[in-house]
Amino acid sequence: MSRGLLACILLLGVSRPASATPRATTLHDFHHTAWTQKDGAPAGIWAMAQTLDGWLWLGTASGLYRFDGVSFERHDLLPPDSLASRSISVLLASSSGDLWVSYSFGGTSVRRATGAVEHQLPGGLPLGAPVQDFTEDGAGRIWASTPQGLYFHEQGAWHEAAPRWGIPPGPWNDLTRDGEGRLWLVGEAGTFLLERDARGFARVEPGLEPDATMWLAQDGRLWITSSRGPMRPLVHPLQPEPPRSPRLGSDRGWASNTQVLDQRGNAWRVGCATGGVCRLPLPPDARPALAPQDGTDRFTARDGLSTDSAMSLLEDREGNVWVGTQLGLDRFRANDVTTVHFDEAVSYFALVSDASGAVWSGSATQMPGVDHWWRMDASSPQEVPGLEEDITATFLDRDGALLLAGSQGFWRFTEGRFEKQPRPPEEENQRVQAIVRDRAGRLWMSFRASTVYRLDGETWVRKGHLAALPDLPPARAVNDDQGRLWFGYTSNQVAILEGDHVRLFSEPEGLRTGTVTAILPGKTPLVGGALGLAAFDGERFRPLTASRPEVLRGITGLVRTRDGTLWLHGHAGGVRIDTRSLERALVEPGYAMPFELFDMNDGMPGGAQQVRPMPSLVEGGDGRLWFASTNGLGVIDPATLHRNPVAPPVELRALIAGEQVHPPTGTVQLPPRTRDLRITYSALALGMPERVSFRYRLLGLDDGWQDPGARREAIYTNLGPGTYRFEVIAANEDGVWNMEGASLSFEIAPTFVQSRGFVVLCGVVALLALWCLYVLRMWQVTRRLRMRLEERHGERERIARELHDTLLQDIQALVLHVHLAMSRLSAGSVRDDLQRALDRADDTLAQGRDRVATLRAANDSQLDLPLALQTLGMELSENGGPDFRFGLQGAVGAVDPLVADELYHLGREALSNAYAHSRARLVEVNLVFGDRSLLLEVRDDGQGIDAEVLHKGGRAGHWGLRGMRERAQKLEGHFDLRSDPGQGTVITVTVSARRAYLRNARGWRRLFQRPGPGRQGGGPHVA
Repeated sequence: MSRGLLACILLLGVSRPASATPRATTLHDFHHTAWTQKDGAPAGIWAMAQTLDGWLWLGTASGLYRFDGVSFERHDLLPPDSLASRSISVLLASSSGDLWVSYSFGGTSVRRATGAVEHQLPGGLPLGAPVQDFTEDGAGRIWASTPQGLYFHEQGAWHEAAPRWGIPPGPWNDLTRDGEGRLWLVGEAGTFLLERDARGFARVEPGLEPDATMWLAQDGRLWITSSRGPMRPLVHPLQPEPPRSPRLGSDRGWASNTQVLDQRGNAWRVGCATGGVCRLPLPPDARPALAPQDGTDRFTARDGLSTDSAMSLLEDREGNVWVGTQLGLDRFRANDVTTVHFDEAVSYFALVSDASGAVWSGSATQMPGVDHWWRMDASSPQEVPGLEEDITATFLDRDGALLLAGSQGFWRFTEGRFEKQPRPPEEENQRVQAIVRDRAGRLWMSFRASTVYRLDGETWVRKGHLAALPDLPPARAVNDDQGRLWFGYTSNQVAILEGDHVRLFSEPEGLRTGTVTAILPGKTPLVGGALGLAAFDGERFRPLTASRPEVLRGITGLVRTRDGTLWLHGHAGGVRIDTRSLERALVEPGYAMPFELFDMNDGMPGGAQQVRPMPSLVEGGDGRLWFASTNGLGVIDPATLHRNPVAPPVELRALIAGEQVHPPTGTVQLPPRTRDLRITYSALALGMPERVSFRYRLLGLDDGWQDPGARREAIYTNLGPGTYRFEVIAANEDGVWNMEGASLSFEIAPTFVQSRGFVVLCGVVALLALWCLYVLRMWQVTRRLRMRLEERHGERERIARELHDTLLQDIQALVLHVHLAMSRLSAGSVRDDLQRALDRADDTLAQGRDRVATLRAANDSQLDLPLALQTLGMELSENGGPDFRFGLQGAVGAVDPLVADELYHLGREALSNAYAHSRARLVEVNLVFGDRSLLLEVRDDGQGIDAEVLHKGGRAGHWGLRGMRERAQKLEGHFDLRSDPGQGTVITVTVSARRAYLRNARGWRRLFQRPGPGRQGGGPHVA
């Protein structure tokens, strides 16, 4: 007999315990979501399983699908050219992460955790016989139950278990694993048990009914259903009570069935008598049966189920219950918010908690027969007779009575009786906005579209005769422990009354909440309103903010619980802010408080009701919080909040570049010119995927983590070539982060113009262009220098001509005239004096001719410096002077013409002085062409220079030494003079290569010359 049929037969024999208990949570209190074909869900879901990576797998008549809580994806395991049926009957998610698939017309496949797929068609199984059930034993071995018998999988194939495993051949009714990892086998041949790591089954005595089916509960107990009796816990010597091992969380989601025993101790079933899904609580003890009862908790198509034809059930690792139906998929998730059910459509709740902690509520629906006064408790609301009017304001009076007011009256409620109270006659039929009593015992009451009144004795006085109060009615009025009254106004104002003293606060004092609709007195009073939340320090208000500021808008309820947690109710729903975050925000301006939101996804029936009644949030004496929302009354028990400790597995879906979709495996190679791409990802949090938070970053581009919220794709544009690594992490609805996340590496190939070779080529071209510009610049500079040099030489020729044609000719004519005059004189002292004068004039003429010759000799525009110095020294030596020697070292390079000219004249001056004054035997000139400098050295072995002359820098009236120094400075060179009496003189001039050489020629010469010792040269030795 199949499990589904057996469950249908036994459904009427299962019920609640006989003893009376408070109303339990029903299926209608779960958050239910349905997906059908219009949402992309497959139809005909026969089997479900959740693998370790978090995916929910769906076996359907049309094939295999997987679901991440957001979208459905077909995942065909069979080869594309296979003609085998894709219809699936059974799924199993193993402890190793593998997914086992049985096809409806025979054969199996397994998708390994690595993604590899293996097929057994039939692979050892009976041909054409489908697998009825998969089970994994404690050793990780997979078993398959078929109509022909039991099989196990080993070494890549299926093998028949009988008789080698100690069991007879034939079909079996049930194969179940218990909390110890043992397998129970039940059938007509008896009951058998396979111990963990054993190699054979052992018969169990006494055995179970042949048609018995077993189910593993959360606490580790096995429950039995059979045709001989109602569902009961297994009591057997081999199954201790209580069990030694509870069911592990990893045991949830491994396979679906027609019945699920959830972690909260309830039995869920499909195939119910009325269709849909039904749920029954299991007894907390080991009572033998559940008594029959008609009040079974059911959920059908009329309640929103995708269809009444429900076929399979599964509880995932987060505790969600999934239902596979003929039309799609349904999910039931436990809500943290319980909605209070009324017999009529009630709205606008006036909540108040009395001195004992009991919560009471009226309503302001203003529909005949709907508005009542209720006491709220664990069961349904209890209507209190005697009042059927709208209530828009409540107040707990100091004597424990409850004050109630609405458009039709004002009452005092105590000990179950309503006593009507007087109210301002001029405000008859007006809705009351707020009620409060001050320290003096005087009652205050504000009215819609009017103002506030104070009851002085028997008289209601407008504004209590306090002119400082605004003319508007307070939207909210409370008193604090100091006896002060707090009035919140629609005009962004707060008034604090201490006796008859009024203090008004508005925007100049930091208040920016808009309409003030919530006030929470305390050590640090808090004020909430339409625009936000603010804290009061005694003098000013300071705004508080949250990580999502919009959750602090439209606040009409504020409660701080005993543990210091702040709860508020606003447009977004209920908001919880823990003590630490609140205290930090009170001392750290601008701190964005983290929060926990309870909205419609948690069962909250809408956002906070606005305008009136207020407050929309109260705390009961048992710690439960009551939220008056726009579509109902919600309750939260902070002590039993559901927490999801499971960090969501993160899955990369695809990398999409242009029209190409790349699977996220290995390193994805992308073609050149790929600039824009999308990366899709998901987090396998099946309960509340809409609250999953993601963070991602692209190493190589992003400086830090990006926060896309719940968006499940990353978009990048204008990417350049290179290697990137994409990383994504996720957190579930309770902020539990999976920090390992998932990652994907990809490379974008460069185009030619983006390649390194192109960059190098561009660099070479740029260097070549710079060199060409440099050469052009040097040519321009050299040309300009040559022109200046030619101008200079032209000027010298002009001066030489002028000297020769005028001064020297005139002096020569004068000398001739003197000679003529002297020839007429007789010998004597006068003639002798004239002769000496003529000799002096001849010397002057000779020196003038020499200077003219020198000016004309410098006319060559490109002076060969080594040859010029050598020639000069030889000429001086041939006139009877000391011997001359010339030395040349290094590779002779092209010297800047101006430099050559200055060095030649400097050398000429040094040689002239040596031959004229040194009395030397040998004069040497050395010219060294170095890579870093050009050096000229003039040396003699004569009598040297007097120390006093060296100290003064030269003789009085002589400018030779000073001229040489000035020429060296002009060349930015270094001039050195060394001389000792009797030791000769050495003059050295060093000019940097940058200044001395024409760079282009020198540089190219250095590139192509062979390294080696410098070239040396020498002039002849002249005796």
